[in-house]
Amino acid sequence: MRKEAVDKRAKNSLQRLVARSVILLAALSVILLSGLALAHGGKKEIDSALAHGGKKEINLALPHGGKEEIKPALAHGGKEEIDFALPHAHGSCLGWQPLLLWLHIGSDALIALAYYSIPVALLVLVRRRKDLQFGWMFVLFGVFILACGTTHLMGIWTLSHPDYLAAGILKAVTAVTSVITAVILWPLIPKATALPGPAQWEKINHELRNEVEERREAEAEVRRLNEELERKVEERSRQLLAAQEELVRKEKLAILGQLSGSVGHELRNPLGVMNNAIYFLKMVLAEADETVKEYLGIVEKEIANSLRIITDLLDFARTKTPQLKAVAVPELMNESLERCAIPENVALQTEIPDALPLLRVDPLQMMQVLTNFITNAVQAMPGGGSLRIGVREIRDFNFEASSLESEARSPMPEGDFVAISVADTGEGISRENMKKLFHPLFTTKAKGIGLGLVVCKNLVEANGGRIEVESEVGKGTTFTAILPVERGRT
Repeated sequence: MRKEAVDKRAKNSLQRLVARSVILLAALSVILLSGLALAHGGKKEIDSALAHGGKKEINLALPHGGKEEIKPALAHGGKEEIDFALPHAHGSCLGWQPLLLWLHIGSDALIALAYYSIPVALLVLVRRRKDLQFGWMFVLFGVFILACGTTHLMGIWTLSHPDYLAAGILKAVTAVTSVITAVILWPLIPKATALPGPAQWEKINHELRNEVEERREAEAEVRRLNEELERKVEERSRQLLAAQEELVRKEKLAILGQLSGSVGHELRNPLGVMNNAIYFLKMVLAEADETVKEYLGIVEKEIANSLRIITDLLDFARTKTPQLKAVAVPELMNESLERCAIPENVALQTEIPDALPLLRVDPLQMMQVLTNFITNAVQAMPGGGSLRIGVREIRDFNFEASSLESEARSPMPEGDFVAISVADTGEGISRENMKKLFHPLFTTKAKGIGLGLVVCKNLVEANGGRIEVESEVGKGTTFTAILPVERGRT
């Protein structure tokens, strides 16, 4: 809007100047007519001198050729006809001297050529720089300079052709153009001087660069905050999803706990009767064929599996308070191995140091945990492999929750511990299954309900220890029970 107002004011000023120029042109026309009148008066003076026989003095500022034409007429008493088609060509004023003629022609030609080249340069500048301020002023300058150059060409023409009326009109046009240009130029000087100079433009560019840099920094900060927000939203979403899954799992566990207490006792009694019946049949049918003995063994094995599942249900529903005692590690490991049937295609390796501190645990509960570890390891190697059992002492160890099941682990006190590891060379556990390893009812086995490891975890933590698991797909798995030692006794 401001630029349009400025252009409108400039247009109005230009119109006023054109009007004034027209008035000025009229004034110049009056002056031209006055000159013609003076020339007519000169002719009358000549006629008067001729009437007196050429004796009257004539004071005319005539060209040299004009005076030469009047003198013969005066000598003949005014009887000779005088050609008053004055003035003569400008070359006659120079006496038609070649040197003067070529001097004027060359100078006017060079000036006209230079004048004509300047408007072309201004036009090229205006066309290339569309953002040029006061571009119309450059066009006006071009018209003015073009008119000036044309007057010099007219000067060459009037050396041999006395077309002074055309020359005067051309000069009048040039005068009007020059006056308009001069009048418009002065008001533009304050506006032109107000335009920023190189130093100001440099300052503005510097400020713009700083502003751009600040905006880039702000955009980078916004991107960082957005990424942080997205990360927090994603983390919060994971937490909410985990909380939801935990809530559903706890609801299922609550129902399972209620059922296991009542159903477990109801199932254990019939299974006990069935187990006694199998024992009786084995005694009665001692001489039976191998097929009968085989089927009796299968029934006895399935009864044992059912009893183990019921025991896991009862242990999961109600973890018994551990009866802590001082237990020797070798004795605990030997009794656990005696409870497990290790196939011939599984090589057993044990590394149990002699000088180990006594454990402060419930021996029956820890035997159940180690038996579960060994059984799982054997089942993970159906085609055979290596079963390694290692024991090491950990002194002044400070437990810190790891990434696996860290939210489910209780803080552990500092002190001395013994780590019992059971490693196999089976297929290993995938990363996805590692996250669900201690979830109740999760299992990858064809048989079982997925409570064994949950019960082991609860029993170890009830005894003041912790379970750690390391596994690599295709190489095997290692379960480690970290148990507290008997304080003051070794």
